[in-house]
Amino acid sequence: MDAFDQHRFQAKVDAALARIRTVLEVNRTPKLAASVQHEYEDKYLLAEFLTNAALATQLNVLEVLGLGEKDVVALKKWSDSRAVTVQLVSEETCVFDRKETRKVESKTQHVKEYQGTFGSHKVTDKVVTTVEEWFWNFTAKYEVSAYAGTDKSEKVVLRGRECKYVVKTTSDKTPYPPKSVRDPVELNITWLLQNVGDGLTLRFSIDRLAKGCHTPRRNEEVDRALRYFREFHSWAQQVQQYFEAHLFPVQASSGLPLSHMNAEKVFVPVVPLFEKQRSEAAGGQQQVVLSIGDLNAFLGEERRSLEEKFAALGKEFPRGVDLITAEEAEIVVLMKHGKELAVCYGDGVDYIEEMLRQQLVAAIGKEVTPGEFIEYMRFHNRKLFKSAYEPQPFSYAVRRPQHYPEGTLSIEAALSSGGVAEPISTCVRAASGAAPRMHFAINAATNVHFGGERYLHGWISHQFSGASGASLKLVARARQFSSFMVLVGRIAGPQRFEAKHAMIVQNKDEVVVPLLLEPIPTPKEFADAIESLSPEQQRFARAFRSMQLESTLFGVVVIQIKPQLERLLNVPNDSLTKEIRLTQDLLEMFIKYQIPSDLLSYNGAESASADTKVAVVKGYVEAMQQMIQKIKDDELAEAEAKRAMREAEMNLPSFGSFGSGPPPMAMMSAACAPPPPMCASASFGFGAPPPPPAPGGGGPPPPPAAPSAGGAPPPPPSSAPPPPTTVEVKPPADSAAKEPVYGQEENGGDAGEDVGEDYTKVPVELDAKLSELDEDGAVRPTIMHAGSTWSKREQKSLLAEPRTSSLGTSELEQERSRAFDLLDALTRSGVLAVEDATMHVVVAATHCFDKTLTNTVIQDNVNPIEKVEHTTLIVASSVHGKAPEEMVNPSQLDRVRTYSSNLFQSPSE
Repeated sequence: MDAFDQHRFQAKVDAALARIRTVLEVNRTPKLAASVQHEYEDKYLLAEFLTNAALATQLNVLEVLGLGEKDVVALKKWSDSRAVTVQLVSEETCVFDRKETRKVESKTQHVKEYQGTFGSHKVTDKVVTTVEEWFWNFTAKYEVSAYAGTDKSEKVVLRGRECKYVVKTTSDKTPYPPKSVRDPVELNITWLLQNVGDGLTLRFSIDRLAKGCHTPRRNEEVDRALRYFREFHSWAQQVQQYFEAHLFPVQASSGLPLSHMNAEKVFVPVVPLFEKQRSEAAGGQQQVVLSIGDLNAFLGEERRSLEEKFAALGKEFPRGVDLITAEEAEIVVLMKHGKELAVCYGDGVDYIEEMLRQQLVAAIGKEVTPGEFIEYMRFHNRKLFKSAYEPQPFSYAVRRPQHYPEGTLSIEAALSSGGVAEPISTCVRAASGAAPRMHFAINAATNVHFGGERYLHGWISHQFSGASGASLKLVARARQFSSFMVLVGRIAGPQRFEAKHAMIVQNKDEVVVPLLLEPIPTPKEFADAIESLSPEQQRFARAFRSMQLESTLFGVVVIQIKPQLERLLNVPNDSLTKEIRLTQDLLEMFIKYQIPSDLLSYNGAESASADTKVAVVKGYVEAMQQMIQKIKDDELAEAEAKRAMREAEMNLPSFGSFGSGPPPMAMMSAACAPPPPMCASASFGFGAPPPPPAPGGGGPPPPPAAPSAGGAPPPPPSSAPPPPTTVEVKPPADSAAKEPVYGQEENGGDAGEDVGEDYTKVPVELDAKLSELDEDGAVRPTIMHAGSTWSKREQKSLLAEPRTSSLGTSELEQERSRAFDLLDALTRSGVLAVEDATMHVVVAATHCFDKTLTNTVIQDNVNPIEKVEHTTLIVASSVHGKAPEEMVNPSQLDRVRTYSSNLFQSPSE
């Protein structure tokens, strides 16, 4: 049976309506169901009408095939306790009969005329061929019968015949096997008989209250009917093929009109029609489904058209013992009519579902896509939750309080339907109070501790038939002259973050990280899968699942660089906000040259002003830059000297030809002379720091004033530099006590340390709630992780054009190393904690629907809005630690209680 085809179906309905107008009264006007106004219950009645009509037509076919009324009663009685099967059995024999030899003269004669002494004469030649022919008696016996269970000795014969034909061959080889017994072609008709009541009335009905009953098309009763008619279609096809492909070719040159064995003119009374009329059986109420009287009239027309077809076959095909007679033609027509009946029934019930689909699309104006469903759920959640618990867009500014943002961090969803990517909405809770610091490793010897804000997010994804309708990406954008660091990984313990990726984002960079989703089995699927495993196998599976659940904690940490620089350099808070050049130089020192931070930190008196402290740091940076430049110059000079020496060696003349020039050794000594030694007083780190402050000043002098725009440059230094001076600046005695040594701590913290909120418990608690409350078993915990190829949009300079590049595994490793090198400097190898950090923890789950969005609504009769709402409340309850009734908007509470009642039941219930 083919799938539903609208054009084929419409053509058949049009032909049936033309025939029905001749059967019913002239004032009757039945129409296709969609053309008549009706209610949802009428679709159930229509499905029952179509099924009963198909059953009655099936009984008509079996009756014409030879099953009498008494036989139906007997078979029905058998079906009460045993299965009843209809079968076609056949066997064929081919026996040698005789051999005949005959002479066949050629129709062509050859005449030759001869001239002789006594005149002329003619000689006529003719070719005579001896033909040998073998004759075989081919006999075929077939029988259509019904039996109960496996006992074939007691059977009801519907039709059977023995037919013969003499086959002639030109060789002594048998054209067919001497004896052939074909496998029986069987059909179980128990379901058909069980739907026949006393008095041969039809009693098919749909249990609308059954759990598996979704729609008039999607229920156990109609599914079983469709399975039966598919099996009947296959049986009829095999019976037809036996006659047309195996039996009839034996009588090859019959000259009979085999193409007339068709059922094109036979009426099929299975048509989905409605007509508004008054029903006396329903107390004069109006109904749209056709009556039993109408069905009987249709069945009468079917019987009449069959008899008319058989009468025509009787005139075209002989009666007798041949292989192809009117009786075989009737069987073939019955099989083709039965196949057409099965197709019409399948199209009829599928049309009911197609009608629902068309009505839903007409009501909305279009077919809703998964991307549009995501947009609707954002709108729906704004109404569902109280404002304090409403899901929020995952888009956060990277900023210090009362400061302009350094950039933004967001998780965005690009809808498959197109449009601008928008941040996903998550159920989010910020950690209350000061949370204990967490840590992550940047190498085997260094742990970086960080505090700051913590956010726990719960996010629900939707999948319809495996398609989510959106692709996720983590996007970090920095503003000009701003910088921060993004670390991506997972939560590996109560106080441990595992940073798998890290990147510095600065100066209008835009980093896009594709996020991949990996759903794991639902709690119900997991429990069902391990139910029959051994205890050892179950323990292994549970251990692995615990790791999977913990992996669902996706983590993103944002570290602000300027506040940490200020803390590292011992300068006041907010003192580097406007020091753009200094900040860039410091980053270059730490990342490119990996200069120890102690060489650049302010270590003077704490009472000095902020400007003075910044000026000292600037002096250190300038001195370090001068030293680096001096080293570069020395390296260039050394390289130049080596190059000159190589050239001198290549051009060196033979001994004794120097003339009055210097001796060879003198030339080589001059070429190999090293550069002059570096002045200790001019190299910060090797000699003295910058000049000391004036006596009693408490700090170094302010830096020299910068020249005004367009003014003359500063005068060059005198040829005789001042003598070097050295000053030892000692930090305050209590400064060491102000810096706790976090790098010495163990990974789990001390045994008595307050670990704060343990995020690793969230997936376990959510899994337990889903196991208890997700009755459909459709919500899968989901692992979210970064893709292997990122993209970065950067602008190398203010006048340069932005450029986008892809970052593969090797590039991401380099970016991670750069970020960790900077972190190592900013934290003094883990000694100094990071305070200005923000951590986002995302726990994800995917609500999976087996079918497409439209088929979920039409075929399963499921409102996905209510299902996803139910899941969202479960996740929100886990995130906020609140009962659903505390989070739901009062105006929505009664509706939610109705369709998600198990969320409001007490544990005792």
